[in-house]
Amino acid sequence: MTGILRVCLVVLLAGLLSACATLKTDVPRVASHARAPDPGVPLGRLADRLADPPGPRFRLLESGRAALAARMALAEQARHTLDLQYYLFHDDVSGRLLVDALLRAADRGVRVRVLLDDVDTAENELAIIGLDAHKNIQIRLYNPFTVRGNAPLGRALEFLGDKDRLNRRMHNKLFLADNHFGIAGGRNIGDEYFQVEHEVAFRDLDVLALGTPVRAMSKAFDAYWNSEHSVPARALPHDGPRRFLLRGNREALEAHRREVAGRMAEYLSLDALGPAPAPGLGPWTAGEAELLLDDPDKTAGQADAKDLPLTRLLRLGDQARKELLIASPYFVPGRLGTDFLAQLRQRGVRVRILTNSLAANDVAVVHAGYARYRPPLLLAGVELHELKPVKQAPLARFVSVKGSSRASLHSKALVVDRQVAYVGSMNLDPRSALLNTESGLILRSPELAEQVARYIESDMGPTRSYRVKLDPDSPPEVRGLLWLDQRRDGETIHRVEPEVGLTRRLLIDALGLLPIEGDL
Repeated sequence: MTGILRVCLVVLLAGLLSACATLKTDVPRVASHARAPDPGVPLGRLADRLADPPGPRFRLLESGRAALAARMALAEQARHTLDLQYYLFHDDVSGRLLVDALLRAADRGVRVRVLLDDVDTAENELAIIGLDAHKNIQIRLYNPFTVRGNAPLGRALEFLGDKDRLNRRMHNKLFLADNHFGIAGGRNIGDEYFQVEHEVAFRDLDVLALGTPVRAMSKAFDAYWNSEHSVPARALPHDGPRRFLLRGNREALEAHRREVAGRMAEYLSLDALGPAPAPGLGPWTAGEAELLLDDPDKTAGQADAKDLPLTRLLRLGDQARKELLIASPYFVPGRLGTDFLAQLRQRGVRVRILTNSLAANDVAVVHAGYARYRPPLLLAGVELHELKPVKQAPLARFVSVKGSSRASLHSKALVVDRQVAYVGSMNLDPRSALLNTESGLILRSPELAEQVARYIESDMGPTRSYRVKLDPDSPPEVRGLLWLDQRRDGETIHRVEPEVGLTRRLLIDALGLLPIEGDL
């Protein structure tokens, strides 16, 4: 940005801020920390029964139904603390059900801490202010905008004037109950992530953990909660008594619970914490886990490159001797990543990647960054699978009462030699690597690694994904591609991005020419 343009933006922003509500700067930050686990609470007794013999246990939450049922069960059984850290928390069917469960937990004396990235809170500020008025609920906003309220123009101008800071977002996802159970993975809170009444059904993956890994997750939550980048919701401007907002929240949430109770009863009836596996809910499995976590100082551009989660994942991937499986909805490997995967292929490692097709991708500009790397990856022998946008039959039962949904990959996972797996929030793209903060678990267990591998492979199957290959009939300088599309009535070969129109394909081509890869 040129100096003159920056000055103009600052002047315009100053005038705008004088007419807009702004974040308070005099609200104290009081540090708080996770409570030591109490073995006598219901979740403590349950953890003891499930961990026999003693040791960490993990369960994959493969379906949206299982993922929401697990969170609701933890909220309802917690007795001391609930800690939630999320990038997005939508005001929709599942989001309101979960907030209602948090409010009821707070009413019975549970301390509830919710840390939200400020990227998408503008329309929910009054609800946040009201909930934060409860004596047992504390809400903080991570890396907040100064402009408050529903003021999209003001936020846009502030972003342009302070891009170095505001372009860095907290993408972490954690859900912790009584310091006994925790959930890490790729899901935000919203209907599309739980496959509830939404036009998009995200294919996503979480890990439910109990035991010592949860203590590490709680410590990570505390680091972000007490960070200078986390601002108490008390800093949000509001003139009237906040208790009235809390009363309004409570009445709206109770009405919502009554309204959706019937159609959501079967959805939430799954015993996600019990000993028995079920569809979309893996078995409890023993193993060891390492928390993969960005330092909160990454928000200020001060993180050590040696400790970045991507650096550690590359070291993990470099240990592969036979096979590397990758699932990433936004996959922009860059030259270094492409060279790294090519070197694995030269060592004889089979490398298979699952990402979104253009038709399934909900962020088209990221697809433009990915598209240029397909030919060199395929030339190196890397196998590429792109998820189709059509919802598949195994997801149909619990997806939507409104009808069919469009499938989109949202899982972030990696498996090395069926021995070690990663499940978390980090995409394999420059934004996750260098700008956003991320979290996840490295799971050291052949049984868990095999479960994650089967989950990825189920989406790589020919009826769910296109297999992308080089077109042998195209000139070498063009490097044309083919998309193999297996249907019940046979195989179709596409020579252009399938299921998208010419306009969108041309847009992707144009975006691919822009120097924006570092922001993808």
